[in-house]
Amino acid sequence: MKNLCAIFLIGLCLACSESQESRKSNAKVENKATKQVEKKEVNLQDILLDNQNVTEVLTKYGEQNPETVVLISTRLGDIKVKLYKETPLHRANFIRLAKKKYFDGTVFHRVIQDFIVQGGGFDTPRPSVGKYTIPSEIKPEFIHKRGALAMAREYENNPEKRSAFHDFYIVQTKKMTLPELQASAKEHKIKLTPLQINTYTTLGGAPHLDNQHTVFGEVVAGMDVVDRIAAVKTDKGGWPIEDVVIKMTVIE
Repeated sequence: MKNLCAIFLIGLCLACSESQESRKSNAKVENKATKQVEKKEVNLQDILLDNQNVTEVLTKYGEQNPETVVLISTRLGDIKVKLYKETPLHRANFIRLAKKKYFDGTVFHRVIQDFIVQGGGFDTPRPSVGKYTIPSEIKPEFIHKRGALAMAREYENNPEKRSAFHDFYIVQTKKMTLPELQASAKEHKIKLTPLQINTYTTLGGAPHLDNQHTVFGEVVAGMDVVDRIAAVKTDKGGWPIEDVVIKMTVIE
């Protein structure tokens, strides 16, 4: 009988030991899974984007990276831009590329005085970030006023007006007289709103681009630098004779 009790106790101890080891093993598995999830969230910066995952990834990235102020540095001075929270996909995309240093070393490749300065990275090999366009976030309150930051896009086979992911521009056009604005509106078949009339006659801008491109930010300091860039000598295609190289820093 004593031998049977001893065997039972030994078996019970072994069972307890196995149960504890099983719990430890399960805890390790759960801990490993948690770390893998955390690692996946951190690596949102490295995911290659396409038109299928762009909205999901940029939405998550934007939640984790809420910055809205970026400094664009050039040999002619610095331009500070503020990105709109109301255009979350474009804001997140711009912050993501700036943090990846995607724009660093690129140039303003299309400069047209009294219109726009355009840059963004198609001119030199860049880090791979995928091949994608950004869903349109055009909003009537964000117009192409002087200093507006917007994204270029393809016009052919693009009825949804999706934006290019890297090709941005800043509006440099100066203010118009009311007759000039009305003539532009007639030429481009635009029905002007009170906001447009007030903005373009007091501040300036490019009304014919409204409702065609997503405006996702604006210059808050350094508009004089934009004017200096717009005034540089260019070739017939608008490319500056002396490169205006870009470096970007996310500030806040």
